[in-house]
Amino acid sequence: MLVELLVAPGCPARQDTEELLQKILDELAPEVRPRVIVVDTAVKAIALKFPGSPTVRINGRDIEPEADKSLNYGLG
Repeated sequence: MLVELLVAPGCPARQDTEELLQKILDELAPEVRPRVIVVDTAVKAIALKFPGSPTVRINGRDIEPEADKSLNYGLG
């Protein structure tokens, strides 16, 4: 299982999201560690289809059901 946490630099929700995500993984899949990706350029945001910070993806799918419908990718 691939778990990714995508964040913009200085994201105020990063720490809380990272802690909650790790807590959930510790309970459900203790062998899995999330990969944190800092999205720090507009080019990277577009390439990663980054809808906003924070974004959590599991096996490439956003956990937010409507996120895949977004066409606005970028940094703030």
